[in-house]
Amino acid sequence: MDKENRSFVNASQIRAARALIDWSQDNLAAASELSVATIRKIESGHISPRDKTMDAIVVALKQAKVEFTPSMGVRLRSNDIVILEGDDCYLQLLDDIHHTTKGGKGEVLFLYYDARLTSEFETDAEIRIRREGIKWRFLCEEGNTHLPFPLEEWRWLPKEFFKRNIQVIYGGKVALGCYIDKSRELTTKMVIVDSAPLAESARNSFEFMWANCRKPTFSTAPKVYE
Repeated sequence: MDKENRSFVNASQIRAARALIDWSQDNLAAASELSVATIRKIESGHISPRDKTMDAIVVALKQAKVEFTPSMGVRLRSNDIVILEGDDCYLQLLDDIHHTTKGGKGEVLFLYYDARLTSEFETDAEIRIRREGIKWRFLCEEGNTHLPFPLEEWRWLPKEFFKRNIQVIYGGKVALGCYIDKSRELTTKMVIVDSAPLAESARNSFEFMWANCRKPTFSTAPKVYE
């Protein structure tokens, strides 16, 4: 989560957010993977939480469709479209993937993925999610051998069909982003659509492409992670 969005969330907003969705402190603690004592101390103002702790709380509440506003308020999301903005938008997406798939829920499918564009911090976040047992598969550009995960997780999409954007399918969600043509870096905006029918349709398209694309036979990535 970007620092600016985190900075305006305070204890009263957290209490109001819980009330909005009828959550107890126990509910919030379970969803954010923190102790009830920590939640209690933050809400009472007895401690100033570390960034990582506040991130966990805010992400958990956002998963429950709560939005925090710059005017120090809270509200329920009125629709199923979330826009992630900032230089760390892919890290924000990985946070959402982690919370959506925790407990081994399904697979994460990446279309138009290029691991050469992933930063060290982003790779570390990907590895943390994978260690929880979530299965991942990737469709990347034909000829790209920078494949930092096991070869069975990859298929080559023919160059004429590879687009400079990224699509991620997980749970009942589809996330969309795009690359800047000149620099081939991620933009500072990604869109998550929370729609089970859309995710099912996107997943079927992915499976068709997966079944008809070639499997790479080697990797030139400096390190291959399990």
